[in-house]
Amino acid sequence: MQQKYFEKQADGRYRVKPVLRNMITFRQINLVENNWPIRNKFDAIFCRNVMIYFDRDTQYAVLKKFHPLLKQNGLLFVGHSENLYHATDLFKLRGKTVYELAAR
Repeated sequence: MQQKYFEKQADGRYRVKPVLRNMITFRQINLVENNWPIRNKFDAIFCRNVMIYFDRDTQYAVLKKFHPLLKQNGLLFVGHSENLYHATDLFKLRGKTVYELAAR
């Protein structure tokens, strides 16, 4: 996988090859703002070690914004010290730090 998707740079770091990089979108988003510039659904959302800095109400508000952005079989990845027990109406645990959409 490393040889297929990454190329080693002169400084020893790795860079994602264009074939993979062209399939990924990276953006900075303020999670507490109301209007996110996102309209497409995602296969995965990575929000690791961020929610622990928000109170429960803010966490829930952010999770409500994530929910419609995930595809039906999409996954939400959070950090090891985070849990979404207060949002079981939105997400259910699939693995240690992986959540999927809750059945509605």
